[in-house]
Amino acid sequence: MTGELHGGDAFTARCSHSQTRFWLLDQLRPGDPSLHVAARWRIAGRLDAEILTRAFRLLLDRHEALRTSIVGEGGRPVQRIAGTVPLAFSEIDLSGLPGDRLGEAGGIAESEAGKPFDLARAPLVRVTLLRLGRGDSLLLVTAHHSVCDGWSMVVLAREFVAIYGALIRGQAPALAPPALHYADFAEWEVSPVLAEAAERDLAFWAQSLRDLTPFELSPDHPRRPGRERRFAAETRPLSADLGARMEAYARAQGATPFVLACTILFGLLSARTGRGDIAIGTQVLGRDEIELEGVVGTFVNTLVLRTHLGADQSFAERLAATRRTILDACDHALAPFDRVVQALAPCRDGLRPPLVSVNVRMRPTPQATPSGGSSVGEPAPIRLVDLDYAATGSFFDLDLELAPSAAGWRLICEYDAGLYAAETVAGLLADFEQAARAAVGARLPDPASLGRGGRGVAAEREEPRQGARRQEAEEAEQAAGRTTTDAAPAPETARPSVGEASDDLLPAIRTIWREMLGRPDLSDEEDFFAAGGHSLLAARVVARIEAATGRTVPLWSFFEASTVARLCAFLGGEAAAGVRHRLLQEPPPTAQARPGFTAIHHAAADQELYRPLSEALGADHPFATLQLESRVPPHEETLERLAGAYRDAIDAAQPQGPIRLVGFCRSGVLAFEIARQFAQGGRDVALVVLIDCWEPGYIRRLKPPARMRAMAAYRRGRLAALIRHVRRDGIGYLGSRAHLWFRSHRSWRGLRRMLNRMGLAAPSPEDAFWQLTDELDALALAYEPRPHRGPVLIVRSESVPVGPALDPLLGWRAYAENSESVSVPGFGHEGAFSAAGCRVIAAKISLMACR
Repeated sequence: MTGELHGGDAFTARCSHSQTRFWLLDQLRPGDPSLHVAARWRIAGRLDAEILTRAFRLLLDRHEALRTSIVGEGGRPVQRIAGTVPLAFSEIDLSGLPGDRLGEAGGIAESEAGKPFDLARAPLVRVTLLRLGRGDSLLLVTAHHSVCDGWSMVVLAREFVAIYGALIRGQAPALAPPALHYADFAEWEVSPVLAEAAERDLAFWAQSLRDLTPFELSPDHPRRPGRERRFAAETRPLSADLGARMEAYARAQGATPFVLACTILFGLLSARTGRGDIAIGTQVLGRDEIELEGVVGTFVNTLVLRTHLGADQSFAERLAATRRTILDACDHALAPFDRVVQALAPCRDGLRPPLVSVNVRMRPTPQATPSGGSSVGEPAPIRLVDLDYAATGSFFDLDLELAPSAAGWRLICEYDAGLYAAETVAGLLADFEQAARAAVGARLPDPASLGRGGRGVAAEREEPRQGARRQEAEEAEQAAGRTTTDAAPAPETARPSVGEASDDLLPAIRTIWREMLGRPDLSDEEDFFAAGGHSLLAARVVARIEAATGRTVPLWSFFEASTVARLCAFLGGEAAAGVRHRLLQEPPPTAQARPGFTAIHHAAADQELYRPLSEALGADHPFATLQLESRVPPHEETLERLAGAYRDAIDAAQPQGPIRLVGFCRSGVLAFEIARQFAQGGRDVALVVLIDCWEPGYIRRLKPPARMRAMAAYRRGRLAALIRHVRRDGIGYLGSRAHLWFRSHRSWRGLRRMLNRMGLAAPSPEDAFWQLTDELDALALAYEPRPHRGPVLIVRSESVPVGPALDPLLGWRAYAENSESVSVPGFGHEGAFSAAGCRVIAAKISLMACR
């Protein structure tokens, strides 16, 4: 084993090509769930939690990748492999829950799949046990893609069941030690023989893709600068009979089911776009050596499948051509995808996936269902009955996965919901099934039925939309800055001149860029990527800039700036960056659109929390969430300064028209101050909606007798709400509430931070959330509100106590003279966002607008 030893038994090793790619993607989109592998293991048999955790600790000891963190050193990532790491494990008992337990489990699984990892803190894997019933459990195993891939989850599932079966019988697991570890593979990747082979493969790709025009299925909505990607998923089952016929047809033609599926997809995409030159992406496992089959790690590489479809080809000819294309691609799979992208130097706009926007892959599945029995005659204590994966998003605009099983195939398509409507994707999957039925009948499907209107079976719905879509695209081109998202400034203000850049930063940054690019003549306005830069070089440039200037430069801001002048302006405080402005409701293309809403998303609210409210308000109300990614140091920050930064970002994204703001909990205090600053500056603030948001100094400013009455009323109201919850959800609610209270208590959070610093506890994804929440709490408590005369709506959910001793305006009466309140149905602090609660809020907003 090669590597560099550190304190204790930890050591570092070089990162593989795949790990480098995932590290770069994490730097660009920190916490992006599309970088996660989220498996769901359905287990039959009673699981003992203590034995389960022992089994997983043995897996951590067995596989180095599960004890690995990825850290940056000089702009390059390295593996840091620890000798021991704690197990991130939690258990939730749903067995006593009335109603749809699987539905509740699915919601928890989605939440667990989306929780971020800190790549610098191992382990990059966590386990959650959901008990569904007696002898029925769901294990949620979530890992970062930098240490795990889909096949690794199959390896872990097999080994877990075997280890658990041995431990429950009091035996030592009989698994042989791994022949190799992942760090061995990473070192082998750069061996001279393999490096030479990779260069030959790179030459193949440079030749075969040299004149490639990136393929794109025409979207329903135009791409917008800086738009944050939001993914959804559609699933379509295929019957067992159709799946069997597809497999039989493929065998008869000397092909595989995957080759058949790609052939169908190529024809479908050609029919929808009219193009004969089609290129899509796919992934290979990258485990060609038998010794790598049982190694846990990330081996996946992306290949480009490019084909030219002739109008006079039979389906059998197309199938044979696709088979040759896939075999050629697999024969040249040693060139890492990032190297292929660099060699072809496509346009890098940060919005489009490089080279291909449509992807297709086959889901890896176990060859046999593992069980925990030690012999044929011995009953197994547990059995893995299903291994599924949660949809976490994708690098591609459309990502089609094929999951064959004895019960039939499933087609799962994850897609960018900011580009494609759900009915468009559902129509694509329906057309795939139609084309598959035609294919197993050994004939080409009628292209008119698949390509008419560009939407196949959905064509009838699509025809009336084509004119509106063209008009929408034209308007978006004419007003590209009107709905900017990730980059807050509109395009006309996003490129500051050199004269606006900070004078002390410009010479140093200019020198670094020119040296790293080998371009002594590089101008301050020339784009980094157009000048030959690539992702890894960008990370190295960022490291040098940070060392030279002492400034923090997020890698994603470097991609947004991409020129010396713009980066200097950002670092000098002259250009806004680090803003996440996410549309939940697209602005309608009509002139009758009503003023939009901006929901403040800081630490105490999740962006998706606002989606039910945006939907209740209706499609004619544009609705966006806003979060700042860059902030001043905490010791220099006040709530007023933070609100000013938000105000500037909103001003850039919405330079005209009335302002409407929404804030939840502590973020509501921030929204109130933003509104006050807008009004003070002369902007029209049409409405501020504060949801479950107490004025932070309300109780503190009451006189002692009034304070005692208010606190007593508050406690009585909370107790009454608790009793209502228990009556509704059963006695199990008390346990879940106590668990939440304990995990959110300041003492527990402080203890966890201390244990994390000492290396005695694994970092929790919630730690960063609570840290930001505590910081915002401190800013709010130090904040002295000043009056705001515009309309304010105070929303109270059922968790907020009411009574004569408590202000129905939650303490804002003294600062919001033009305020109204409304109580909405919905249990819990976030109950205001129930469907019924959001309808009440929307109706109240409509009434206020009519006055």
